[in-house]
Amino acid sequence: MCMEVNFKAKHIATTKNIYKNFSTRIDIYELSKRDKPFLEKLKKQVNFSEMMPDLCEYSRKRWQKVFDYGIENAKTSDYTSFLAFNNNKPCGILTYLKNGSSIILDCICDIPISKGKRANYTGSTLFCQLFKRSEELKAKSVELSAITDGEFDVISKYKAKGFKETGMQDGYVKMSCNKFRIKEQLSELLSKISYKSIDNSKEINLDDLII
Repeated sequence: MCMEVNFKAKHIATTKNIYKNFSTRIDIYELSKRDKPFLEKLKKQVNFSEMMPDLCEYSRKRWQKVFDYGIENAKTSDYTSFLAFNNNKPCGILTYLKNGSSIILDCICDIPISKGKRANYTGSTLFCQLFKRSEELKAKSVELSAITDGEFDVISKYKAKGFKETGMQDGYVKMSCNKFRIKEQLSELLSKISYKSIDNSKEINLDDLII
């Protein structure tokens, strides 16, 4: 028996960045609670051991753990999630939680678009979308908990995005970006990323996008 399932997401922005003279288009979709089956399917398809074979085993497993964590939270109704696409292939995911006047960045993760390859500027593009949403919601800050055992020095990367360390909790570095730094960082990102909002966009079947 064949079960027909619809996966719906809202196309909210199209972006373009130029990195080392190479132009990359990234489209951003906001997921809905109806995308849970699609996310379950995506989780089964993304295998970092196969897609990033040049990384050491520990790094592949750590990256897979972050991705799986993000997918699981994206499936819950409490979280808002953005999925980035490059050439009709998922290239990144971001999940956040609204907590009073603050936004809690729960997960941001690149997704390889082919074996050993990632889309340029995916993380910065997702941060651009997060900061735009933060301003729309008039959030006073964006908070996050940074891992210290990953392949990359993510703390330095977050500091470059305006975050400052505020303490330690359960082995994670707590970091915060206030509304003034959000505004500054958004302006800086928009100087590097061509961003166009999609107004009154219709929900898209995500399975139709993937090639």
